[in-house]
Amino acid sequence: MTIITVRAARPEDREQIIEVEAKSTPNLRYVPQVFAEFIAHPRGEFSVAEVDGELAACAKFTVLPDNSAWLETLRVTPARQGLGVGKRLYEHFFAIARRQGISTMRMYTGVNNVVSKGLAERFGFQPAATFFGAWQATDAALASASAAPFQPVTDPDSAAALLMPHSAAWNGFLVMNRTFYTLTPVLCTYLCRRGQVYAESTSGSVAVLGARFMPEQALHMGLFAGDVGACLHFAQQKANQIGAPRLSCLFPTTSPQIRQDLDDGGFQMEPSAFVVMERSGLS
Repeated sequence: MTIITVRAARPEDREQIIEVEAKSTPNLRYVPQVFAEFIAHPRGEFSVAEVDGELAACAKFTVLPDNSAWLETLRVTPARQGLGVGKRLYEHFFAIARRQGISTMRMYTGVNNVVSKGLAERFGFQPAATFFGAWQATDAALASASAAPFQPVTDPDSAAALLMPHSAAWNGFLVMNRTFYTLTPVLCTYLCRRGQVYAESTSGSVAVLGARFMPEQALHMGLFAGDVGACLHFAQQKANQIGAPRLSCLFPTTSPQIRQDLDDGGFQMEPSAFVVMERSGLS
């Protein structure tokens, strides 16, 4: 009889978790860079699953600013797939959510990832939105010319007034590091306090730039509006300033104008889209 146990990850699990990720998603690996942050999250939990005493899986339960939960980094070693390990991790996360009074959980996956999407649907998750991904390499030449004088927005109410009118165009989400945040005044306050909201008053432009983690790998454009050329130019300048090698942007498939803006700006499209799955009304 196979015995599956789920528990919180411990510092001494680090190398085994890295090995789990290397085996399960060899083309998507970031646990070494985020392990310390994941394990120290005050309200969330970085969890591991053991199968017959062997560490075989990991997953992260993250509490976002709006008190929703974000499920991420679900990895199961190939040799232990098909045993119900992912199901046990989901059950564990539902228990955490209920203890903490969290009523909404979300996760994302590729539109073609039938297994991941199917597991979420088994637990009542439904598609909430589909997003394309686009990226552009940082180019010192693009950033060298003078740009519109964007300034950090330091007042949360001002940040909300600038960002919330664009919620519909971005399908109600703002994405950084493939983490889908719901665009709410609470999120605007969070972004403002992190110094990630910028505005240029003359053209009425606004941009959200930053990273949830691993800023050394990419500068993420969570939202932009107004003078698009000025926003993209400013993003290039910020990326050069912090030494990020690329810009990244996820945007809704329902907004062809944003895709056109990024195409015109020289961005390249990711090969497939992403779907964010949502389960609300937890009791």
